[in-house]
Formats: sequence, C-alpha cells, structure tokens
Amino acid sequence: MRDIVKALKQDVSFRFLRINGKEVEGIYSYVQKANSLYIHSDCLAQLKKYSLIVFDAINYRWTQMLENFNHSPRLSKKVRIIDEREVRRKSLGKFSTYLRVENPSQHCFLCGEKIENETPAIDHVIPWSYLYSDDLWNLVFAHQSCNSSKSNLIPSEEMIQRLEERNQTMLRKLKEAEKRDKHIFELEMAIEHKLVRKFWISCQG
Repeated sequence: MRDIVKALKQDVSFRFLRINGKEVEGIYSYVQKANSLYIHSDCLAQLKKYSLIVFDAINYRWTQMLENFNHSPRLSKKVRIIDEREVRRKSLGKFSTYLRVENPSQHCFLCGEKIENETPAIDHVIPWSYLYSDDLWNLVFAHQSCNSSKSNLIPSEEMIQRLEERNQTMLRKLKEAEKRDKHIFELEMAIEHKLVRKFWISCQG
C-alpha cells in the first residue's frame, strides 16, 4: 500500500493533468507529491450523471490490459460480470433440436448410456462459469444426475476429443438436413478455428 501511495503521489495523479507535456484542465486539481487532490464540483456532478458510461469505459480498458497477459476467452464479458449482482443463465431448450439431429437416440455424452424416463439435461462440456456463453459447439445431452455430478469440473482431454469429433458429425448431419442459421455458422467457425481445444487449454490456467 505504501508503494502504491508513493507512486500515485509522485507521478500518476500528476501525470493525468498533462497531455504531451502541456497542462490541461482536468476533473481535479493536484499538486505533485501532495497528500490530497480536489475534485471540481461541476466535474463530480458529471461523473455521477455518466457513471455507467465511465464504468463501461474502465472495464473495456481492463479487458485490453488483461488480454496482454491472459488469452482466456470472453474477457470483456467476464470483466463486466464483476459489476452485476446476479448472473442470469438463459434456457437451453432451443438447442435440443440441433442436438437431436446428431444424437436422435439421446445417449448421455458423459456416461454413454441412453437417457430414458427423463428429459435430457443440456450440459456445457467446458463449464459455463468459465465461458459465460451458450454455444452449440459446447452443448451436449446428458442425464440430469450426470450433469449435476459433473458440476464445474474441467473436462478431460479424452472428453474434449470426443466433443471435437461430435461437432464434426453434427455439422455434417445439419448440412445434410439443409439447416443453416447463426448457431450452425458458429459451429462451423468453432471447428475451423479449433475453439474447443483452445478454450479447454486456456481454462486450465
């Protein structure tokens, strides 16, 4: 904390009052190495008025900074989640039609057994809590119990390989059925760019 305070007093707070070596009228007044800075009252009112825009701009810059150090997917969405009190997950029912094309007998992707006497769960192979996204290339049928027991565990390489093979088969069958929409286009792009393996490697830290 002492190092942070020292840096702020010596350089950072003062630097923001100058652009290309010239002093500009900022939102606050500050004397280099002083213990306090003073926010102008009119600027404070504007900051309060446009606080949501300011937060979005800050999060965008955080995203750019993090991407220099971490190649994890969907960083902007993850940074934004920090500001949200509740993350709402959407229904996955619309994906059932696509999954049935490749898996009409509805076998569980996790255990391999046929799903009977229950509505199949739709599982994110790479955990949703890592991607914050619902993508056809990452969704499979599973038993309700298998889905619950899997929780947020990172899948094995064997499971990732099976998912890659499943995606190839599903894309072929969807094309044979002459189905084309954004989900199928995203599936094709995921295969082309090897997103399953890239995201799986990234989620292992």
